[in-house]
Amino acid sequence: MADSPEASQSLVKKEPEVPAHDPIVSRSTSGILLLCALLLTGSLVWALWDETFGQRPWKGIQQEFVSRYTRYLKSIRPQAGKTEAEVKESTEYQTLDAEARAAQEQVKPDTGEIDQKVVQIQKQLDAVTDPFQNQRGRLTVINYNVETATGSAKEKYRRQAQEKRQEIVEVELPAPDGSGNTVTERMNYEQLEKFYNDLRDEKAKLLGRKAELLKEPTELAKKRDDYLRHHMIGLGPSQIDGLLRKMDNFDYSILGHQISANESDIVDRCEVCHIGIREPLDIRPADLAPDGPGKKPDSLARAFVSHPNRELLQIHNPDRFGCSGCHWGNGRATTSDVKGHGRHKYWLWPLFERENIQAGCQQCHGKDRVTQGAEALNLGRDLFYERGCVGCHRYEGFDRETDTLSATRLNSTQIQDQIIGNEKQIRQDTEAANQAADDAEAQRLLAHAESLRVSNSLLAARIDQLNLQSKYLMQDQKKIGPNLKDVRLKLRKEWIPIWLKDPQAFRPGTKMPTFWRFGVDQDGDEQVKAISAYLWQESFSGNASDQTRGDNAHGKELFETRGCLGCHSIGDSESSIGGAFAANLQRVGEKANYEYIVRWIHNPRERWAPYCPKEKRDLTAEDYSKNNKPYAFNTELNSRCPNDGAELQVQNMTVMPNFRLTDRDARDIASYLFSLSSPP
Repeated sequence: MADSPEASQSLVKKEPEVPAHDPIVSRSTSGILLLCALLLTGSLVWALWDETFGQRPWKGIQQEFVSRYTRYLKSIRPQAGKTEAEVKESTEYQTLDAEARAAQEQVKPDTGEIDQKVVQIQKQLDAVTDPFQNQRGRLTVINYNVETATGSAKEKYRRQAQEKRQEIVEVELPAPDGSGNTVTERMNYEQLEKFYNDLRDEKAKLLGRKAELLKEPTELAKKRDDYLRHHMIGLGPSQIDGLLRKMDNFDYSILGHQISANESDIVDRCEVCHIGIREPLDIRPADLAPDGPGKKPDSLARAFVSHPNRELLQIHNPDRFGCSGCHWGNGRATTSDVKGHGRHKYWLWPLFERENIQAGCQQCHGKDRVTQGAEALNLGRDLFYERGCVGCHRYEGFDRETDTLSATRLNSTQIQDQIIGNEKQIRQDTEAANQAADDAEAQRLLAHAESLRVSNSLLAARIDQLNLQSKYLMQDQKKIGPNLKDVRLKLRKEWIPIWLKDPQAFRPGTKMPTFWRFGVDQDGDEQVKAISAYLWQESFSGNASDQTRGDNAHGKELFETRGCLGCHSIGDSESSIGGAFAANLQRVGEKANYEYIVRWIHNPRERWAPYCPKEKRDLTAEDYSKNNKPYAFNTELNSRCPNDGAELQVQNMTVMPNFRLTDRDARDIASYLFSLSSPP
């Protein structure tokens, strides 16, 4: 059956004569491609700008600094030349310069001759160095083979070494007459080595001789230059020219101004913007004003200033300590001053404000009582102590005696617990030894018990040492406020509520704070009465020994001459005389008991009753009588507790010294103070 043409054509798919609608071939895409190319180019330009400037705003700041600083240096250079010229024209400088020049001229012929000889020797050294080092290197290799080889090979290398030492080497040496010609010398290794060493020794001898000749001229020249440096205000022209060259070759990068303090693990980039901090000139904000030196400064001009205290930089080198270690802030941030200064809400150490800049000193100098150069910090410490803050707010390291005493007592308690534990173990070992199955086990237990007894004796000796340390620490311990256990002995009970209610009204400037605002605190009066009653009831009972009145005039003389006015003052607040460290005594007669004041003046350190820190209570005469001991306590023979042997607090913790006054003098001073005022 023959295939029909229609059937074969029906199996072939015919393409349409007119193509279907296709956006790629039916219309131009050049507009879209152009837009994409422009967007890509714009994105590239933006990325390059952001990488170069957007994320590096400090580059523009550095360029501004270079421009302003260069302008300032050029403006002061003429005046610097005049200053240097004025110093050089002074009689003192010219005398020093003449002496230095004369000394230099005196040794010039000898030093010139030495220089010529050194030049000739150096030429010979240059000629002989390569041949000598080549021979020495080859001989070193052969000697190494001698040391490492064995058997017949060792003898072979030894012969090679001997042959190498005898080998003749030709050396082209410069002629001694300095004509520039050369002379051929033939030498073996030993001769070559000797010739090389002799040249070096001769050169060293000549240079040493030259140093001796130049010693006096060098010292005189240094003295002259030091005079110029010390008497010239600011920098000289040559130094300013050096700074200008430095600005011409300024390093516009982070690494050129980054500080890496490895000891403190600090990386700071503060000087990327604060570029003038360590400049040798004292840069003020007006010096780098945008409109020229002496004009109104802007924020950048204030950032470009030099460090206000160069002495601090000498002892706190930023390359070692960094910047943020003292000033805080985020030393690594450079994208904005907000982040760099640590003002960001997520940064925990913001830059100290100008008023608190010395607070950074406390981080390292927290244990110092006085920090040189930190006047505000020292004043704060003084106020913290003098105003009595330390009495309530404990600061570690500030009240060292109290801290050390607490640690000593804790250590003593721990050792005592260890002794008790050892004694218990000794009893257990002794009982176990009595019931041991064999002698070996019994001996082991008894030996262990004996070792514990030895340990306890050593621990007991350590406790004695700690008790002695506690004794002297308690003598050194001081408190801001008085011992309130003496309230009933010292004060009139009617005066206590008056004082608690408003201490400033009775004694303006007192350290005692006012705790109540009676216009707001409704229960203030009741609380004052309650505290007054508590103090009166919990204080010591009894009466000080009766005292007769003394001589007011003699007491006034003693008060003014024995040093009382160094701490205390008398008179009204506006017309008072004396020190401000301790209380004003003008109105002491209105509040205090005369007999107690006499006793206090005679010996302010004397306690009414001893205090046992172990029992945490004041002892009475009964504690002594039940142990068959007299009721006597002092810092010498009677400083131990009669109940447990602990060191007692036998002194008042007051800063007032014992002036070793007689009973009569103490009565005279007390009488004088009570004559200034009297109870209402």
